[in-house]
Order: sequence, then structure tokens, then C-alpha cells
Amino acid sequence: MKKRINKAIEFLLARGNLPILYWLKKDILEVPIDREYKNLKKYASRIRILNEQRPNGGWCEKKYSNNPKWEKTHYFIETLQNSFKLYDFGCRGKNKEIQKLAEFFFSTQSREGDFRGVYPHEYAPNYHALTLEILCLFGMDENKNVQKGYRWLIKNRQDDGGWAIPYQTISEKKLKERYENNPKNELTPIKGDKTQPYSHSVTGLVLRALTASRSWINRKYTKVAAELLLKRFHKKDKYEDRKNADHWKELSYPFWSTNILSSLDSLSKMDYTTENKKIKNSLEWLLRVQLPKGFWKAGYKGAELEDHLWVTLSVLRVFKRFGLIES
Repeated sequence: MKKRINKAIEFLLARGNLPILYWLKKDILEVPIDREYKNLKKYASRIRILNEQRPNGGWCEKKYSNNPKWEKTHYFIETLQNSFKLYDFGCRGKNKEIQKLAEFFFSTQSREGDFRGVYPHEYAPNYHALTLEILCLFGMDENKNVQKGYRWLIKNRQDDGGWAIPYQTISEKKLKERYENNPKNELTPIKGDKTQPYSHSVTGLVLRALTASRSWINRKYTKVAAELLLKRFHKKDKYEDRKNADHWKELSYPFWSTNILSSLDSLSKMDYTTENKKIKNSLEWLLRVQLPKGFWKAGYKGAELEDHLWVTLSVLRVFKRFGLIES
């Protein structure tokens, strides 16, 4: 195993860009990163994204601007995507651009506490959780709006303790009637059927948010979510968009979906160890799918070298947290 890990590290050292090298040295090798951190401020991709930030703190392609149907959705998704990129490129919560970014997200927060805008008229616990995660990564865990967002998550669990997208818990017939009977789309979000089973895809994303927060990582809700996720490893989801169990094997970064790597990343931040059989088997599976050159391949269509680099770094982080890489 040590030989495999060293080969992955060597691959990143040889092929990695500045952000990859920064995080590799910081999280895996544990060596000084002052020079890399300073250079990240001049990193071209970081500068480009910051220059494209809109006055409201978000990002949106011009073709979607002023489009009454899609502008809000694209503003939210593109801002979330750029938020994770900026974090990876060394931005921190004290940066003025990140403060503006946070204000954008808070402007989308409803009175109930959820961040709303991705699904018109509907709750989106998956994107809500990703928003909480990135705000915590930027050090905003104690912000009152962030804490309100966590309380919304707990209030909107399924009866079994996990999470699902509410509109997916009702029949297609009822959902169709809902929109046909409201042609002007003047709707309030569906509360959903809490007696329906949890979605492990959504629960995995919520677990990411819970483990990103110092004030929520050790709570009972987080442990319940972790156990529910482990229970479904390599199984089909209960809802249509993740009916194929092969989704578990599609490694990706950033963690916008629930797969083996994203799940292990969350679990590695908790009190789980390699003595857990499902975790042990999953770590062994990761070793088996490592490519001969030393890296792990991003599993989505169109993935490029940089995608493989980030996935490889993410795998190394998991092995490190589980104590399988010596300091």
C-alpha cells in the first residue's frame, strides 16, 4: 500500500498545478506552504473568477441574465460552483469577495431558513446542504444565518432520520396536477411526505454539511445520517435519479454527488475507523481501481487531467485521515 500511495504523491508532484501542490503539501505532506499560498493570490484562474463576480456577489452567464425563468437558478448554481473553486484556489472568508459571495447566498435564504432558488418553487435540501458546507469551509459556521440553515435541515428530515427532495416523495400524478392547476406558478414549496424513505444521495450531501460544521459534527443527527449512508453503500437509491448502483463508483470532485469517495471523505472526519467493515472494503476497492501511473480517474464524461488530479488528491486525503499515510 505504501508504494501505491507514494506513486500517487509522485504523480501529483510531477503533474499538479499550483492549487494541487498547495493542498498536497498542506494536507498530505505537512510541509511549509507559505510560498504556494502567496502565489495563489496571483493564480490566473482565481483572478478571472473574481473579476467576473457581479455586484450582487454572485455569478451568472450573460445569456441567462434577465431571463425570468432561469436567471435565479443559474445565479445560484454558478455561484456555488465558483465558491468551491475559490476555496480550492486559496480564498478565505476574510476576503472581501468571499464576504460578498456569502451575502449573495443569504439573500436567497427564505424566512423558513432554506437557501432557495435552484428548483423554482420547491425545496432543495441537496443544494442547501452544499451551500452550508462551503460557508463553513469559509469559516462562517457561527453565522446566525448559517445556523438557521442547519436548524431547517433538522426540521425537514424524513421520519427515518435521513433526507429526500420533498417533491420526489409525492406521486408523479400529484406533482403534475400541482403545476397544471397553477398555470401562473404561484406556488409555495411542497412539504413532501416524510413517511417515504430517505434518499442516500441527498443524505450524503447533508452529511457533508454536518461534518463541515464544528458545532454540528458531533451531534446525534450527524451520526444517524452517517449510519444511514453506510447502510446503503453500493445499493440503489430509492428515487429515480440514482436508481443505478454504479453511481457509487463514479469518483468525482468537487463532491456534488454522493459516491464512495465523497462518502468516505465525510466519514473520515468523524470517529469511524478502518475497523468498520464497509469502510475497510471501500478503501480496498479504491486501491484496486488506482491506475498504473498512480492516479485515480474522475468518473464523469469529459473529465480532463485536472479533474483526475483533484480526485487523486481527495483519495489521498481520505487515506490520510484514516491513518493510512504516515506524517
